[in-house]
Parts: sequence; structure tokens; C-alpha cells
Amino acid sequence: MAGNTRGKLKEQFEGIHRNFDWIEHHCEFALQLIAEQKPELSEAVKSILITVVMVDKLAQDIYHKL
Repeated sequence: MAGNTRGKLKEQFEGIHRNFDWIEHHCEFALQLIAEQKPELSEAVKSILITVVMVDKLAQDIYHKL
């Protein structure tokens, strides 16, 4: 793989990671907001959070293999 392509790919996966950090942040904040008023939504938000963490780890793994 050409060095320039590799660098561009790494930049893309860095961006993916940063976006997932924000998604995690927003999910955690949402959990705080709904804890008392809509506890039935907590499981759904936790599921999103678990999935985001899993996909972020996959993206980081790809990044490290580039």
C-alpha cells in the first residue's frame, strides 16, 4: 500500500475513533438524564453504548494494522 494511501486511511480511522468517543460521551450523558424519568430506556442506551465500544475497538484494531 502506498504510503500516502496508508496515511489517509489512518486519518480516517482516527476520525472514526474520535466520533465514537463523542457517541460514548453522549450515551453516558443520556443515561444520567433518563435514570429517574425514563429508566425503561436505560437498557436501550446501554446496548447502543456496548455496540459503539465494540465497533470502536474494531476500528482501532484496523488502524493499528495499517
